[in-house]
This record gives sequence, structure tokens and C-alpha cells, in this order.
Amino acid sequence: MLFGEGGIAYEAAAPTGTVLGTVGAGDSMVAGFLAGLLKGGDYREAFLTGLCAGSASAFSDGLATMEEVVRLRQEVAGC
Repeated sequence: MLFGEGGIAYEAAAPTGTVLGTVGAGDSMVAGFLAGLLKGGDYREAFLTGLCAGSASAFSDGLATMEEVVRLRQEVAGC
């Protein structure tokens, strides 16, 4: 959940997967959020991209690849 400007709340369920490690997942989430924000300045998109980037890294042996993040982002496209 993210609370944006004006008290707007953004909420989505995390993608499902097998957690292989959490090292770097938080950093990936922040990087994904910033990338989404810089891409279009939209908090909803930034929130969902961050959610998917952090999840993709948790589901990987190391940091996630762009392809893994994009695949998860397509799963939560309806959020």
C-alpha cells in the first residue's frame, strides 16, 4: 500500500512466486518505484513497478532482470 499526495491510497496484492532470497529486494523496490515515477510521474505506475521489481528480485537468486520485472508487471496490469 502506498499513500500518495492528497491522501490517495494505492493498493495491490503482491505477485505470487517462490521466494529464493530477499537480499536486494528492498533496493529493487525503491529502484522500480523511482523508474516508474520518472517514466511518467504517475504514483500508481511507480507503486506497481516498485512492487514488481522487489518481488522479482525476491523470486531470483540475485537481482532481477528487466525481463522478470516486466513479466510480473504484466501479471498485475489489472490492479
